[in-house]
Amino acid sequence: MRKSTFSIASHLYNRLSGLDVLREITGGLYKDSRPMNSDKEDIVVSAEGQITESGGIAKAKVMIFTSPVISDRGDAVEMVPDYKRLEYLSGRVYDGIDEVFSGGCLTWIDSQTFSQQGDMFCCVLEVAVSVRGAV
Repeated sequence: MRKSTFSIASHLYNRLSGLDVLREITGGLYKDSRPMNSDKEDIVVSAEGQITESGGIAKAKVMIFTSPVISDRGDAVEMVPDYKRLEYLSGRVYDGIDEVFSGGCLTWIDSQTFSQQGDMFCCVLEVAVSVRGAV
């Protein structure tokens, strides 16, 4: 069977929707984008290609968002990334999709990066998805 961009995103979405980490976040799991002005912990799945042959590989992204925390460093009070929370949540997601065979697809993590997205902080997991068997 072929896997379109939409079915790859749905595959990852369905895989993530079964993980316990979703009960731990303050927001939700979304395809392609998160609610505008969300200040909650959200997970967003997007796919970047299709698979047309067995063993073919498509790329996808899983983005995990967390809110900053207040840091009181003497005279300066500032908002800083909550790296412990981001590391914890991204680790839970990572473990749930890295080197996992499910629904005829093998998924693995190619890379992991951290960045600021407006007022939120984000971990981006670059995910590879490959169909195993007939397409």
